[in-house]
Amino acid sequence: MAQEQKKKKNWLVRFLGACCTLTLRTVMFTLMLIFGLSAVCWVLFIKFFNAQYLSEEITTQLQRALNRPVVITALDLKFFNTLELKGFSVLDSEVAHGEALVSADSVAVRFKLLPLLDHQLVIDEVTLNRPRINIVRGEDGRYNVPDIRAPKKTSGDATAPAGERFAVSVQDWTVKNGVMSYKDLQNKTTHAVYGLNLHFERLRFDELSRFQMEMVLRNKWKDNISDMEIKGAGHVNFANFDWSNFALRSLRAQVFAFRKPVALTVDLDNLRTPYFNIRAQVPAFEGKDLSVFDDKMAQFYFPQADVSLKGVLSNNYRTLKINESAITAQDVRAQASGTLNFAEAPFTADVQFSTGPMDLAPRSRNYPPLEKYKLTGSGTVEKAHLARTGGQWHLPLLTLTAQNAGGDFYGFLADGVSGTFQAKQDFSDLYAHTTSGKVTVDRSVFDKLQLSGFYRKGNVYANIAGGELNGIPLKMNLAINHIKSPKRKITTNLYLKHFEPMPFIGVVFDFAHVIGRVRPFKVRAPQTGKLAWLVNFRERLPKFMPNFAGTLSADTFSSTVISGNNFFAEFDLTGLLPGMDQLNGTLDATLQNGVIHQMEKLAEEQQALNITFTPFIIMHRMERAGSFKVGQVLKDVPFEDMAASVDFVNGRMNINNAFTQGPTISAAVQGWTNWVEENFDIIIWTMFNNTSRSGALAENLTDESGNPALAFKVSSSMRKPKLEMLKAKQTGRQIKAAQSRGLRTVFESNRDFIKGDFHAKK
Repeated sequence: MAQEQKKKKNWLVRFLGACCTLTLRTVMFTLMLIFGLSAVCWVLFIKFFNAQYLSEEITTQLQRALNRPVVITALDLKFFNTLELKGFSVLDSEVAHGEALVSADSVAVRFKLLPLLDHQLVIDEVTLNRPRINIVRGEDGRYNVPDIRAPKKTSGDATAPAGERFAVSVQDWTVKNGVMSYKDLQNKTTHAVYGLNLHFERLRFDELSRFQMEMVLRNKWKDNISDMEIKGAGHVNFANFDWSNFALRSLRAQVFAFRKPVALTVDLDNLRTPYFNIRAQVPAFEGKDLSVFDDKMAQFYFPQADVSLKGVLSNNYRTLKINESAITAQDVRAQASGTLNFAEAPFTADVQFSTGPMDLAPRSRNYPPLEKYKLTGSGTVEKAHLARTGGQWHLPLLTLTAQNAGGDFYGFLADGVSGTFQAKQDFSDLYAHTTSGKVTVDRSVFDKLQLSGFYRKGNVYANIAGGELNGIPLKMNLAINHIKSPKRKITTNLYLKHFEPMPFIGVVFDFAHVIGRVRPFKVRAPQTGKLAWLVNFRERLPKFMPNFAGTLSADTFSSTVISGNNFFAEFDLTGLLPGMDQLNGTLDATLQNGVIHQMEKLAEEQQALNITFTPFIIMHRMERAGSFKVGQVLKDVPFEDMAASVDFVNGRMNINNAFTQGPTISAAVQGWTNWVEENFDIIIWTMFNNTSRSGALAENLTDESGNPALAFKVSSSMRKPKLEMLKAKQTGRQIKAAQSRGLRTVFESNRDFIKGDFHAKK
């Protein structure tokens, strides 16, 4: 039993030994075969290739293709399948004479050995180590880039010294740590690409070939240098080096210009006049991100956006035409097109763009200076034209539409405004038209505005075809000539359904108050007491109205003293400034079918009115004797017609003519009032219908016709007026003469304005 086990063990040992011996012999044979084949390949390589000859052949072929001098200092065999060209350079003989157009520390050529047996040189990869590519644009506009003369096929033929021909083909091309520079001798500018790593897979010059790249683009702007890292991949077709048939497809790149990379997809055709289609995903960025271009870059924030751009480069790469572009950022949708011409110094541009509807409130975050306007609603850039000439940007045209928009424009609060705004020639020519909206000026509210207006050559014209002022329907037009001049002239026509002087003066105060906040002027605190209304009005006359002319009309008129219908006024005033000491001009006004209110009550409230109404109060006391009835006079007295014509001379108002005609009282007024010195000298003739019950009136209380009449003079200070009774005999004549003289106008301008429908023209 033991003997059998021992025999089995010896057999197993012999078997394992035989296996090891066979394996070792097989490995040794294989190694010897590989070594033998390598030796044969090496012998063949040595036989068919001569380094010096190959170096000269490569130099000749490159010179023929590039039409430029080529230098190769040495060609070494690095490995059994790799050659290295040292001291490689292509010289520029056209623009920058003698300087290197292309140079490299070394060029490595890796090829396959086995195809050599079949007279084929198959190059797996050509690697340019640390190449330098220097593109120069001469002062005459020519570039040093040669027209590459490549064969139609992607492979070439090389002839060995023995006369045998080799088919040559190149698979991959690689650039490692290259530098590409661009120098413009005309504009004295320089741009460069650093760290260029580029790999072409199975490069063919007549079909799309895949490539990968990464590089750093360096630019100098004034004293700042910006680096932009780019990584990308795509397909390219060199089209036998026919640059007009060059094609770049689906180049995907990441450009590290901001905090996050810009993702690009690029299609490009024809390097002679390149047609391009670029799609970009731009991350959010702000003004400080672009400070490299301008240290005083305005503050802004641009949200994440998708951008598409289609266009063409022509005129030797000096004219960029954008046929179509689109930007989508949050709720903003914009389109643009235009041309940039870099052939001119400084470069010129002509660009048009527009947007879809966008919310206005978020725009203050995009551009912080807008925050002070507190914008609301939505708006659309219908059309904008941006141009650059003489090194300056200009805005020939900007057309905006607003929908339910609002904001605070220097104290003028707009709300619910819908309409169109247009600016021309860098905002030197403006036009606006609204179909609805509200504007609040301090306490005054303009609502339901149908407004149109323009600003052109320093002149302003505005028209309110319909609207309401504090709930009262109105129409208005306004013309301001030479608005930037201290001698500007303002002309206006205003119609109100109902007119009240004091509230209207309040509207003027509101405008003066708001404008005063923008352009402050010193005003004393509001006064109280006697003549406070006059002092406050005089102090707060707006400085922006040195020349003021126009018309004012209303269906109804109401004040604490007088009410009536069909109110018309025409005026032409100069020097209408705080203080009123330079006030000059004319004023004519008329009122019909009205009432003089509560003389006795008003006489108690104002000293000047107390003196003026004293004669009527005296007559009221005489009523107790039963000789005269004047109770109606001291309450509400009707009149049929009231008119006044006055001239202003340095703040003094001269009464040319003033009269009242009515069933109870008729009157005429002459004299003057000085609103600056607060004194006056006025004669008033008043005649009443005879309402006597019994007895007779005194002679100085009757007209020559026998009708009750008063004639008196009010003079001296408005704060302490004097009253002097005059003979009333000529009262009737004075009143009739005043009525005959009438006014200087029949108010045709007022009537035409009420009936007309005026709009500002673009």
